[in-house]
Amino acid sequence: MRELSALVDQLLGDPMGSARERARAGERVVGYVGADVPVELVWAAGARAVRLTARVDAETPNAERYLESSFAPALRSITEQWLSRAYDFLDAVVLSRSEDGTQRLYYYLCELQRRALAGGPRVLLYDVAKIPRAASERHTLAATVRLARELGTRIEALPGAMAERNRRRELLEDLSRWREEGAPPPGTAVERVLRASDLDDPDCFDQALSRWMRSPLAPHSGPRLLLAGSAPPDERLQAAIERAGGCVVDEFGDHSAHRLGQPIVLDGTADALERLAFHYHALAHGPRAFFDRAAEIARQAQRVRADGVVLWLIEEDESLAWDVPAIRRKLASEGVPLLLLTRRRWDAGDGALDVVREFVSGLRPGAAARNHNGS
Repeated sequence: MRELSALVDQLLGDPMGSARERARAGERVVGYVGADVPVELVWAAGARAVRLTARVDAETPNAERYLESSFAPALRSITEQWLSRAYDFLDAVVLSRSEDGTQRLYYYLCELQRRALAGGPRVLLYDVAKIPRAASERHTLAATVRLARELGTRIEALPGAMAERNRRRELLEDLSRWREEGAPPPGTAVERVLRASDLDDPDCFDQALSRWMRSPLAPHSGPRLLLAGSAPPDERLQAAIERAGGCVVDEFGDHSAHRLGQPIVLDGTADALERLAFHYHALAHGPRAFFDRAAEIARQAQRVRADGVVLWLIEEDESLAWDVPAIRRKLASEGVPLLLLTRRRWDAGDGALDVVREFVSGLRPGAAARNHNGS
């Protein structure tokens, strides 16, 4: 763990540090916002990809001049860094259309640049559609072709880039299976690993992650938790759960270990660009995806033998608000305790951590699994 931990500490201490160094060395670097941005297109263009991250405790006075309060704090933080010229070394930034705030941020940044109120890199939109029908698939394919053209993607290099991203998908599948076992890694460590995973060269990170997952750990006898809802700013929610004797063994949301989806099948005959487009079209993440969120949360809770679910939604996040009644009913029918925290502060400075600790302290390990099995 020491090797991966040191790498994660370095990356999270300066999230843009590795990308800046690569740009200084003459490499082209492209930033992105959104779990369903196809980084394979960036890699196949001969560029490095880096996911833009937020600073939870930093003020955002410049961003607040232009963004309404309905924008999520993470997007306000990214905008603040943009206006402070922290991203000037990037060649471009790709924003996903799959989430309302990210799509609106694209239009705001374009307008600010048009009016010479902001500089920075080129702003590109990945116009991914999510409706499960043929017209939506065709729209996403056209958007993928357009983004590939804007990035300068070399189609002949795309299968290799897809194979490289598949390696990360397979590692995250292995990580998820490890967490299902009786001796899972701490949720705090997993959260930091996931947050740092797209900030550096994938080869180096994947090798360290693979070695870490071969480390033996002591069995966990406390409550097992599924954390659902908004993406936490860091590991503070997981740490609160651990202080109460629990462990987060899975997440639900586009910040989870499942965010990249299953490996893309590459059989050498299908069109790589089409395969890539259809993969991102079908990803069941984000508020514009069409799937039964209540049923999926219940399935995940059952699979990881969760003793409870914490559903944490910040004030600005409406992605799960309409699904809350169905989630509550479904988990109650499965006998899974639910802690519902809605309209919360992003920094959890509203007492949420104390409420989480109290909830976890009251859970009985194994009770939900016994209720589901009828024993």
